[in-house]
Amino acid sequence: MTASIIERDQDTGATSTRYHYTRVVEIAGRIVRARLERGVYLNHSGAVAEMLTDQTGLGQPRRRRPQQLVVRHPPSVDIDAAAVLGPLAERLLHRAAEILAAPPPTVTLSPHLYRAVSALLATSSGYKAECRIDPNDITWATDNGGTLHIFEHPDGGVTFTKAHRDECPFLADKGGQDCDDECYFDLPSRI
Repeated sequence: MTASIIERDQDTGATSTRYHYTRVVEIAGRIVRARLERGVYLNHSGAVAEMLTDQTGLGQPRRRRPQQLVVRHPPSVDIDAAAVLGPLAERLLHRAAEILAAPPPTVTLSPHLYRAVSALLATSSGYKAECRIDPNDITWATDNGGTLHIFEHPDGGVTFTKAHRDECPFLADKGGQDCDDECYFDLPSRI
């Protein structure tokens, strides 16, 4: 299944040494920009599809190397860049639509990790423990403290931690180094 493509904007240009075509569309609620450029030399040519994200601005889900660009028209000020590069932009955007329409990958726990979660519940709440985590508790836990990190150790142990910032040596070495004691999170109130 491919997500629909809604046109937003486009731009073209040409000089005696290069021509370019940029097309901005909306795919599955996301803004995607295809940029294609053909220069006199192959290393001055390229094509990229970029997706606007909340975290990083325009990221690059799909890039074509210059040798994959089959454009046989040399640069000229009289060239119609949209006519020449448009079909390549269309292919690039359709591939981006296929990627965005794909369901997100699911995460499965290994049997060992599943048993470790069982042990965590048993050791924190008793061997006959039952615990339901409500959506607001999940949101609260996600929004407060550090990011959840899980790593398995060679001896079979498993560490679950939210107590360390991402740059902490403890996390960088998966528990092999001690914390640098710079991991501090404000204790939020639970209202």
